[in-house]
Formats: sequence, structure tokens, C-alpha cells
Amino acid sequence: MYNFTLYSFKIKNHQVELVLPEVRHAEGAFEQLRKNHNQLSKYLKWVNSIDSVEKEQQSIKMFQQKMIEGTAFNLIILVDDQVAGMIDLHELNQTSGEVGYWLASEFQHLGIMTKCVEFLVNYSLKQLKLSYLLLRTAQDNIASQHVAKRAGFQYVNDDEDGMKVFKMEKKQ
Repeated sequence: MYNFTLYSFKIKNHQVELVLPEVRHAEGAFEQLRKNHNQLSKYLKWVNSIDSVEKEQQSIKMFQQKMIEGTAFNLIILVDDQVAGMIDLHELNQTSGEVGYWLASEFQHLGIMTKCVEFLVNYSLKQLKLSYLLLRTAQDNIASQHVAKRAGFQYVNDDEDGMKVFKMEKKQ
């Protein structure tokens, strides 16, 4: 089965691909969400609502619809041909979007997410011609804060929900 791959790279003996989401990815995504539930649910409220492969299939169909409408841009992260996470732009409009992501714990701290975020930033600013991107992290999510900084985001402030807000602006 072939994937529609937008970007691929090798890192620490792992082959990583960013691919368009398809319903057939639901089982792998659900399995990772289940295995990583404790860690992911700490930072992502929606994780608790995905309690079956069918719900993950519905989520992927929703992502596909939002991509058609131009209000989101979602990619599955495959590591060595297995679903390892997702990265997306949400709150997407003609000038900006907000970066979100998750990655299974077994693939964290290898530089994978930083490289994925760098790709999404480049794609967003050059191909989608956005003016700026936001990225929010929980106060205690130091790993995500490091990803944001390594990818070139600058800390702006804390929002009304207590999340740290980082911003990346297109260079003129």
C-alpha cells in the first residue's frame, strides 16, 4: 500500500515520512494513542474521546474534510512504516495557523518532532504563504517547548488558559 508522502528523512537509523492521513492509518494511530494514553492525555484533552478504532477513523475523515475546506492541514508521522504520531495546522486561515502534534514515547527525544515541525513551518510559510504560526504548550511540557525553540519559534506570552504561546513570523 502506498502513502502520499509530502516529506521524508532519515534520523538515527529511522526512516520518517510525513503522509496525508487515510482511514487505513486509524488502527495504528489508535494503538499508539492507547499505548501512550497516560502521557498524551496529560497534554491533549481530546485523547480521552478516542476510545475505539472507529472513533479514530471518524477523526481522520474529519481531518480530511477540514483539509478540503482549507481550515486545517494534517499529516500522519510514520516511523519505519508504522504510525508514530501526527502533526497539524489547525485554526488555519489565510494569514495564520496553529501547530499541534503528538508523538509516541518510543520515538521521542530523537529529533523527529523538531524536523517535522521545521518541515511544517517551511511548508506553511512558503507554500501556503501564511504570515505567522502559533504553537502552544503546557507550562510543564518542557520537551515541546524545546521543540518550538529549536524550530525557530519565539516565546510570546502565556494565554488565558495558562498555555505558553510561541510565535514564528515570516521573514520579510
